[in-house]
Amino acid sequence: MSPITVVGSVNRDFVLTVEDLPLPGETVLARRFVEGVGGKGANQAVAAARLGSRVRLVAGVGTDAAAILDALAAEGVDLDAVRARERSTTGIAAVVVDDAGENTIVVNPGANAELGAADLPELLVRTPGEIVLVQHEIAPEVVEVAVLRAREQGGVVVLNPAPARAVDARILAAVDVLVPNRVELAALLGTAPPATVDEARDLLVRADLPCRAVVVTLGADGAVLKEADSPDTLHIPAPSVDAVDTVGAGDTFCGALADSLGRGAALPAAVARAVRAASYATTGLGAQTSMPYAGQLDPLAATSAS
Repeated sequence: MSPITVVGSVNRDFVLTVEDLPLPGETVLARRFVEGVGGKGANQAVAAARLGSRVRLVAGVGTDAAAILDALAAEGVDLDAVRARERSTTGIAAVVVDDAGENTIVVNPGANAELGAADLPELLVRTPGEIVLVQHEIAPEVVEVAVLRAREQGGVVVLNPAPARAVDARILAAVDVLVPNRVELAALLGTAPPATVDEARDLLVRADLPCRAVVVTLGADGAVLKEADSPDTLHIPAPSVDAVDTVGAGDTFCGALADSLGRGAALPAAVARAVRAASYATTGLGAQTSMPYAGQLDPLAATSAS
């Protein structure tokens, strides 16, 4: 089983639940407040660790991160490459979730913005075939160096281009698996987000992105996979669940995908397992609190590919 290195962000999450998301200028009363550990890097690291992977996190935090680091260590995440900034605070995410499970999120990057290329371990890939998982809540130059270094060192590079921003074709060409949602895919291609599964499939076929595979996550519609060596796409539908909160579902997907790839799973099987994990994560409140352990995926009905 290959280990995983996650290069990304760490945040303190403040989650408020409301009946309906507020309109501009509107004040609403929250029904519940939860504080927890978040950030795409931390979330994806925990998601993979809970499924049994050996995970190292590369990230930046502030001097206020003691409780966060304790929580990540308790999940089994290796924190040797997490850098503390003496004059910074840890990133903060304010999350508002409504009764339908929809959310709005505002992030103050804090120490995440100070993570530099010099903070990356010289060896991102410590063993052949190690999975290196990167996202966009850190500076573009850090993403670039991480992706290219991991490729040069023989790693399997998974890039989650979130939040949405353009990615240079040279970087995409070094990526093994690109994992955007429909909005992030649209940002990469300069087009409107696909509204349906069929539109996502058509868009992937026409896009001809230079990475080796693209997996578009579609929320309750599951995911669509397009591999570079195949003219066809594969739709993996999601199981039906009672969604409470979609925060962290995409990060759970990425962590579960990395875990499965590290175990040697073929990409279609890895995507199907990631869809099940992400669906499970929507059934509880908060990004990390609802992430499944390996045994908790079993009660969900297995998805079938179409």
